[in-house]
Amino acid sequence: MSNLDLSKNMAQLIRENPQLAGILRNRGIDCGSCLASQVDTLADVVRTYNLDLGELLLELERLGTAG
Repeated sequence: MSNLDLSKNMAQLIRENPQLAGILRNRGIDCGSCLASQVDTLADVVRTYNLDLGELLLELERLGTAG
């Protein structure tokens, strides 16, 4: 499983894992330009947009960017 620190806000996660922004953008979610990315965690985004966290993490791992 992923080594992402899920306690970090989205801005931090995207800075450390730039492909995360693309994965979310493909789902119609543009965290890269959202002010909430300064406070929202990935768990917040998953809950807000009814996403599957495991699926997102697996996609990041497949791209070789998680962790």
